[in-house]
Amino acid sequence: MLQRFKYLALGCALLAQASAWAAYPEKPVTIIVPFPGGQTGDIIARSIGEQLARKLGQPFIIENKAGAGGTLGTGYAARAQNDGYTLLLTSTGPFAIAPSLYSRLPYKPLEDFSAVADIAATPQILAVGAQSGIKSVAQLVEAAKKGDLSYASAGNGSTQHLTMEVFSGETGIKMVHIPFKGSAEAQTQVIGGLIPATSDSLPAILPQIKANKLRALAVLDNERSPFLPDLPTLHEQGYPAISTVAFFGLLAPKGTDPRIIETLNTQVNEILRTPEVAQRFQTLALTPAKPKTAQQFQDYLGGEVAKWSRIVNDAQVKLD
Repeated sequence: MLQRFKYLALGCALLAQASAWAAYPEKPVTIIVPFPGGQTGDIIARSIGEQLARKLGQPFIIENKAGAGGTLGTGYAARAQNDGYTLLLTSTGPFAIAPSLYSRLPYKPLEDFSAVADIAATPQILAVGAQSGIKSVAQLVEAAKKGDLSYASAGNGSTQHLTMEVFSGETGIKMVHIPFKGSAEAQTQVIGGLIPATSDSLPAILPQIKANKLRALAVLDNERSPFLPDLPTLHEQGYPAISTVAFFGLLAPKGTDPRIIETLNTQVNEILRTPEVAQRFQTLALTPAKPKTAQQFQDYLGGEVAKWSRIVNDAQVKLD
């Protein structure tokens, strides 16, 4: 009789657990965005959050916790409960680059988070001022070999800075790095002819290229961008392939129920194929990610951390 009661109790417990799982989410879900409102990461999170709310029947609330290059909000998310009700919208900077730039961070990306879904990507574009006499990568390399040539970046340790260091190393040249406070300031210097070259993410630099204020020389990826289909890759121009693509993705604190992760992964992959999100990403000059399982995205993240660690170490950059 006692044994029968044990089995009955166990069955009731499992039924209750299954019922609770079937109801996920039972309350609003928060997506931490470690960037200011209105920036690309914030817009992506809101686009995905709106669609998840429609599909899953609960609000997905965007909470901006900007600061310290995205590391502040990332650290906050790492300390959140792993119950599926706090997620993180991440990108290359705070997740893959910052761990090599700073000796002390409030999180370890691969240990504190589980991948949920890949969302979008954007390559870096190598550019010079439209008034420049440099019209090709070959001419830029030749000019750099003849004398000191400088480039502008959005700041020390930025993706732009590290991309240009990779470019210099792979093409066998040396360029002088001049950091500024953000992309807009760096681009202004190149547009004005004060500094010869720069690189920047496609969404940040495309308006200046379309306005004929900057001349794009190469897309720094393994394939051309649909937003600049006539712009060849570096490899197509006879140089080593360089891919410094920035990613955006959704994460959960480590230990989150795999079934929750699987549900969110399936939903996000479906959302990325909807006309609404496709149009929004088109406006942002972002390429939606190809569908990946959570494990495939986790493997990708591991590769990105390793890649950027090598880049940072080769460039000998430290910010603390």
